[in-house]
Amino acid sequence: MNIFVETPIGYIRDTFLTPENIQLLETLGPVRWNESTEHLTSQSLRDALEDVDVIVCSWGVPKFDHYVLEKAKNLKMIAYVCGSVNNIVTDEVFNRGIHILSGNDEFARSVAEGIVCYVLAALRRIPQTVQSFAERGWPTEDTLTESLLEQNVGIVGLGAISRYLIPLLKPFDVRIKLFSNHTSTEEAAAMGAEKASLEEIFSSCKIISINSARSPKNYHMINDKLMCLLSPNSLLVNTSRGDLIDEAAMAEHLKLNHFRAILDVYEEEPISMSSPLRGLENAILIPHKGGPTIDRRAAAARIVIEDIQNMMEGKPLKNEISRSRAAMMTHQ
Repeated sequence: MNIFVETPIGYIRDTFLTPENIQLLETLGPVRWNESTEHLTSQSLRDALEDVDVIVCSWGVPKFDHYVLEKAKNLKMIAYVCGSVNNIVTDEVFNRGIHILSGNDEFARSVAEGIVCYVLAALRRIPQTVQSFAERGWPTEDTLTESLLEQNVGIVGLGAISRYLIPLLKPFDVRIKLFSNHTSTEEAAAMGAEKASLEEIFSSCKIISINSARSPKNYHMINDKLMCLLSPNSLLVNTSRGDLIDEAAMAEHLKLNHFRAILDVYEEEPISMSSPLRGLENAILIPHKGGPTIDRRAAAARIVIEDIQNMMEGKPLKNEISRSRAAMMTHQ
């Protein structure tokens, strides 16, 4: 089993392919490495894939289209240690019967943890309190802090992140309303959620987490009309993609204190220093750090490498991405 690691030399490779993961990978067959600090071009990747059975790759790898795969006569598996594969796979991959793996499950697990962290920090106003304490010393009056316990929580989108988030929220005795076009009322109830429309979620939930995948049909799905339904003390959380929300409309609402927000993603990244979102007391801005945390990158790579071993041993693959699932994943 000839394995090629396309991820270039550097920090990204080191955080995913730790010594332990390299040791496991090298037990599966001869491993050839990209010896450059840059990703291969499409032409270089095309040439590199001759006689390769498995390619291990990450963010920045060229798309696996007909041109790249033309010489890859032996390729059986693309092992992508990161999350969404939407922008790297094509119909050619699936038509050839090449297995596509992803570390998406571990990414989703980490992001779900991050959402709980963000919500608690925003409700308890931890960033504001820390800043005030540093600048003005011990507070002389109480700041309005709130609990997650027994709140109404709305979740927009049911993908891997939401499937991890819902169980994480259960110990807080929250009431969960879920918007998903791909889930029945019965399926939502089995997970401990009530299926609801976007309008119902935005008009009745204290906390709303945007977890939908980016796609053309989801562009600005959270619009001015929906944001008008939010109550002044509600909290909008976005760890998905920035353009799911009409950012200009959101900035206007926040200026008028119509609701609060904690944002990890933006329509334009890096977010401009002149963005109208900056400097708003009711908006906590985080530079796309929702997950996975750096220490979980190795776990994402490990589950992918374990599936390479599963393929070799004829066992079921735990992290394979189907054609239909790839189509529903976030467009980068």
